Amino acid sequence: MYLKSLHLVNFKNYELADLAFLPAVNCFTGLNGSGKTNLLDAVHYLSVCKSFLNPADNQNIKQGEDLFVVQGKFDNNGTEDEIFVA
Repeated sequence: MYLKSLHLVNFKNYELADLAFLPAVNCFTGLNGSGKTNLLDAVHYLSVCKSFLNPADNQNIKQGEDLFVVQGKFDNNGTEDEIFVA
């Protein structure tokens, strides 16, 4: 099983993000404070429905917004599974 795509709305510092992943190795690069750890936390959120870094859900909402969405599509041996958390 691997994560095929990740869609974020108002999650931490991301207003909107759509990412596609390969079944092999994927790398996040960028400057300090650009959101690499927030992407990893979004993947964690899809796995266990809570943030690794923030115990309260309201701390994951982009400042000034009312809600957040984390959505992912997984390839499970040829079957596509979609997880949606808001």
